[in-house]
Amino acid sequence: MKISRFIINPLLDFIYPPICISCSSLLSDNSQKICSSCWDAVKTVTKDHPLYWETRNRLIASGSIDDLVSCYIFEREGPTRHIAHALKYREYRSLGINLGEKIGNLIADWEISFDVIVPVPLHRIKYRERGYNQSEYIARGIAGVTGKPAACDIVRRKRYTQTQTKLNIEERYLNMKDAFEILPDASKKISGKTCLLVDDIITTGATINSCAKEILAAGTNSIIAASAALAK
Repeated sequence: MKISRFIINPLLDFIYPPICISCSSLLSDNSQKICSSCWDAVKTVTKDHPLYWETRNRLIASGSIDDLVSCYIFEREGPTRHIAHALKYREYRSLGINLGEKIGNLIADWEISFDVIVPVPLHRIKYRERGYNQSEYIARGIAGVTGKPAACDIVRRKRYTQTQTKLNIEERYLNMKDAFEILPDASKKISGKTCLLVDDIITTGATINSCAKEILAAGTNSIIAASAALAK
């Protein structure tokens, strides 16, 4: 371990210097993936932002979700696009944890209370393709900050669904209908509790709402949706 730390790692940094995944500038710390300038350029969510209120009201109107917390505004160009792509397709687990930590800090600022963290699951086929579920790592980051447990054995994605990217809001909700199911014994773990249901990006809320309905039916007291970003 000492040889790797003091000889091999610096050599790799010399050959493959760590760079920001958004602007390609050199990073002083190879444990980071985004430079401070790019983080500063990302638009943050505030409680009075129109997109936050639109998304929150839509989720609450569904009858399954009681509140929403999210950190950033997803934009098609710029750092958030690079962050989202790296998180989903380049297996940057540390980036997921970092985003979770930011959500955890925001939860503290907004004085949101909950009992257990539940990441939105991937279908087993998509999990096999990607190698990991980014929402699980975001959940781990939240757990590290809040001290609340992350439970990945609550709900399963039982139906493989087509990508939501090119679907309108009605098609998205239809595409996600009955896509999830509660796992055995999950009710015992969430009954009477407030769940923080975590996804990477919330757009229309179709995915997280479909998942929330199954969790609510299993006996949870209430559900708070959480995401790293909101998208139009």
